[in-house]
Amino acid sequence: MNVLIIGGSRFLGLEVARQLIARGDSVTVANRGQTQGDLPEGVSRLTVDISQAGALETALEGKTFDAAIHMIAMTGDRARVVIEALEGKIGRYLQCGSVGIYAPLSRVPADETHPTHPRDVGPDGHFVGFTDKQASDEEAFRLGEAQGVPVTILRPSAIIGAGDVPLDLWGARSPACFQRIIDGEVLSLPNDGRALIQFVHVADMAASFVLALDRPEVTGGFNITSEYAVTLTYYAQLLGEAVGRRPRIEYVPMMELIDRYAESGKVNERGLRFLCEHMCFTIEKARRELGYEPQWSPEAAVADSVNWMLEQGLIVRR
Repeated sequence: MNVLIIGGSRFLGLEVARQLIARGDSVTVANRGQTQGDLPEGVSRLTVDISQAGALETALEGKTFDAAIHMIAMTGDRARVVIEALEGKIGRYLQCGSVGIYAPLSRVPADETHPTHPRDVGPDGHFVGFTDKQASDEEAFRLGEAQGVPVTILRPSAIIGAGDVPLDLWGARSPACFQRIIDGEVLSLPNDGRALIQFVHVADMAASFVLALDRPEVTGGFNITSEYAVTLTYYAQLLGEAVGRRPRIEYVPMMELIDRYAESGKVNERGLRFLCEHMCFTIEKARRELGYEPQWSPEAAVADSVNWMLEQGLIVRR
């Protein structure tokens, strides 16, 4: 299979490229060239800035692919620019979405029929859900239908694993939050620590794209995540086990945390608000139609992320 990956030089896109190359597929990665990445031998590279008008069309001139995977469709415009440039050049289109489009959850575990955009998140309505990602989903389905190209959108929960800093306990991806556990500092968890978070290991997420490529008859949107969600308190405990320190935890109301650290910038307000909305999803549709089965438990995935941060020197045992 000849596959084009838009934005495939790091983390998830890189892992998809690795898995496809390992099984003998032909892979081309298109990105701006700002992130070189350790691409597997045999991967072709196209250096192109898709935000520049006509740039992708020019880069793809004379090229065709069995399928394209768009990893960076963050907005409806991003999806449209890529899909229009790919018209007549691909047999299938896959896109990386997000389970954030369902927030806030009205039922758990949430499946693909859960209501989506627009929905206010948070008690005071300051944070609007993942409207840009929802718009990218809608644009992909609209253009796919117009062009007669099958579209599959895979929606991950919080992706973790070796290769990137995992989601921290304040809704960002800051190594400093994890270092606090090592240093024995008090870790403030929002509210009562019972908010649910559901991880998916990067290798499992990448495998879902490979499975979807092998099932051309299957289209639509799919939630891709681990077997179960965990509480923030349990997540903190898992982090402590991974670094060999018992975390010191206090519980602070979400709004108090935001007010306390608003000026310092230590809290990602948007991320914290979303973190306090439950992340808990069922993968039954992906199991049934794609044959998806997660190989990584949340516990193992957290340990893998922490070990990677230690190896990279992003956090340090003192």
